[in-house]
Amino acid sequence: MIEDPRQVIANAMPVYKDWPKPGINYLNTVDICRDPKAFRQSLNFYHDIGAVKDIDHIVAADARGFIWGSTTAWRLGIPLHVVRKKGKLPGDLVSREYELEYGTDTLEMRKANIQGSVLVVDDVLATGGTAIAIVELLHDLGVPYRSITVACLVNISFLNGKHKLRDMGVDVETLINVDE
Repeated sequence: MIEDPRQVIANAMPVYKDWPKPGINYLNTVDICRDPKAFRQSLNFYHDIGAVKDIDHIVAADARGFIWGSTTAWRLGIPLHVVRKKGKLPGDLVSREYELEYGTDTLEMRKANIQGSVLVVDDVLATGGTAIAIVELLHDLGVPYRSITVACLVNISFLNGKHKLRDMGVDVETLINVDE
């Protein structure tokens, strides 16, 4: 019997109720790494998107995106670019401020000549704030929105991040949808 990768991954991802504050049900995607079968399935999700779409570059979001982005870039044999919070990267940078539920933050990445298609790798898509900031950074570097795919294991659908990205012309791939 072949197991559904969505179920294998969901079973390895505990929900912590009322963390980090009351009313939040936190999906701890990092725990997927503790289950070799689930971790392999999650890696395959990103790899398969990159292979099918003939991706040229991986952009990984700080910090959980690094887990999946680095292995995906290695398996595909393509460059990995990282996006970090302000003050964490040296060199010539581009930056983008974005909205959080409690204020703003800034993401940065090194300036690079990124040609072709890009896969943005992160673990969870919620309001889309982080993903939109990364997509806008890439656009600032000359990457057309239509050349960008955002891939996340989990889409918290009622927060509409997926729709916001698609409205920008960005392709979005998710594996598990959470409706509440």
